[in-house]
Amino acid sequence: MSTPRILLVPTHHTGLANAVAAAVAEIATAQGLQVRYHHLGPLSPVSSWDRWEGAAFLDPALYDDDALQSLYGVATRGAHLSLLSSTSGVLDHREGVDWLPTDVARLLDCPTVVLLDCRGWGTGIRSLIDGLKSHLGGLNLAGAVLSGIADREHCELLQTVLDDAGVPVAGCLFEEGGLSWDVTPPGAWGLPLDPALLEAVARQVDVGAVTAMAGQRGFLASQNWLTDRGGDGPLIMVAGGKGFTLWSRDSIEVLRAAGARIRRLDLMEDDTLPDDTAGLILAGTLWPAGLPDLGLNQPLFRDLRARIGAGLPTLAMGGGMLALLGRIQDSLGRTVELAGVLPADGEILWDLEEPAYVEVTAERSNLLLEKGETLTGWVVTEAELLNHDSPWDPPLSVRGGGTASGLAEGAATSSLFCSRVFVHLAGKPEMAPRFVRGCAAYAARRPWALR
Repeated sequence: MSTPRILLVPTHHTGLANAVAAAVAEIATAQGLQVRYHHLGPLSPVSSWDRWEGAAFLDPALYDDDALQSLYGVATRGAHLSLLSSTSGVLDHREGVDWLPTDVARLLDCPTVVLLDCRGWGTGIRSLIDGLKSHLGGLNLAGAVLSGIADREHCELLQTVLDDAGVPVAGCLFEEGGLSWDVTPPGAWGLPLDPALLEAVARQVDVGAVTAMAGQRGFLASQNWLTDRGGDGPLIMVAGGKGFTLWSRDSIEVLRAAGARIRRLDLMEDDTLPDDTAGLILAGTLWPAGLPDLGLNQPLFRDLRARIGAGLPTLAMGGGMLALLGRIQDSLGRTVELAGVLPADGEILWDLEEPAYVEVTAERSNLLLEKGETLTGWVVTEAELLNHDSPWDPPLSVRGGGTASGLAEGAATSSLFCSRVFVHLAGKPEMAPRFVRGCAAYAARRPWALR
């Protein structure tokens, strides 16, 4: 039996669906359900909420359909409820990609609950519902959540209209209830969730009805290429924790499928890597509020400098690359001393409201890609490198996302890959195995154990 699932998607751009999904996940978890949550497409730092730590999303632009189904299947294994949400509108195209939220819903056989902005609407909203249904191409429109409700009379009027249209109403969000269309969804800094948000959703959304709608799906055939085979492979440490949000939680499963053992590295609490560490991944978002505390962990940074200098295979992407700089100035104007692996300083300018997709090309072979390989990546933070004097040639060129054509990106050696751009380890079938093989070769040499 496949996991019950439901997609909460707005008619047009808003963070409201993410906020409602986050609250429903917490409420259902408190009721004893095992819940998993995914966003459609990478999340910007300002809305990256995930109670299990790390960014959890699905994106057909980054990998093929088989990979998406496998990643989803592993992530939802054993769950009672799978919640998905979208920032983009149900039929809205976005720059850099050609998929719609409806494409993912069809692929996963996922019932859909649409969020409607009902401010100023009366019985004429029937035309919007009819038009939406005609464009969904047979997708299961299981229900609706109404936003911007003026009062009880307005709510009852719209419920009658939607009932007549055959679309059950799962919730009515009143304008005075604190959940507006323009709400900023909770981010990783906002855990635990605001009690007011939880109370508003519990009172205005029928969580039981949403859960029941999630059962209105067929059987999703199991994709078995992604299996947990990392029992005795090389140990790869993956950074996460307070102040650093993991770039892609399901990339861990891709590494395990390639034969790696995975352990979490807390950049604030851990002061050294285990002696048997054979690989390191620093990929995620640095939080400005946590940077001063991160900078105090110089024992860990000294260990990282020594290990990376000794050839420890290391992937550093996004905020992970920034953590390897000598010092960085955050968006609040504070300067923090960091690892000093890369001979450069940096400045975090701002976090993007929406992730920007870019096309990545390997200009030379590296830890992840063969020369000439291309794939789609994404950027969430605008950052500038200063006093850059690296002897290492950039491994990538990047196009799109507002960048100049063929802009050189990153720094690399035979054992180090750094980029401000994120790539997903399911983006190419050989990426994760290539990295894990490099880690296994390093472990066989045991350079650190002999010290």
